[in-house]
Amino acid sequence: MTEEERAKARILELAEQPFVNLLILSAFTVAFAHGGNDVGNAVGPLCAILSVYNDGKVLETPDIPMWALCLGGAGFCFGIVLLGSNTISTVGTKITKLTPSKSYATQIGAAVAVLLSSAMGLPVSTSHCLVGSVIGIGMVQKCMGAEGSLNFGVLKKIVLGWAVTIPLAMLVSVIIFLPLRPLFE
Repeated sequence: MTEEERAKARILELAEQPFVNLLILSAFTVAFAHGGNDVGNAVGPLCAILSVYNDGKVLETPDIPMWALCLGGAGFCFGIVLLGSNTISTVGTKITKLTPSKSYATQIGAAVAVLLSSAMGLPVSTSHCLVGSVIGIGMVQKCMGAEGSLNFGVLKKIVLGWAVTIPLAMLVSVIIFLPLRPLFE
């Protein structure tokens, strides 16, 4: 490495340094958005089911018992502990190369998208928003001729996983519901 290349690398390192501490703030922001949004996405349908079970109809805004929020929070935490590191590894390192500034932009972009969607009552996936942010960073890097590119092999697996999720969830629901159907008639 030449002296000029070392100097350029040192300047880039110094420029990235302030974002290291900002990543803590952006991580808290994403965690807040992720927890509130995904727990709401899980607890909302559960509360609608409870509403039908208790009142015989779907209420526009069903009551949300504290135990349902606790159950949703516990399920969310269990999922993070079980598979969180794999998701973080894939989104953070396998789609494209991220620096502290790019990671900060990714996290803030995803957090804003999730929080705005939640405020508007739209059930979005935080993981989808994070992946979209990472893809956006990778596309900008490519357009600017900067170092880094998108790993389309990983993206293909992610999109396939998303596409399979809905029919698979439907199938599991049917398999669970059919034996229990007599209880609800």
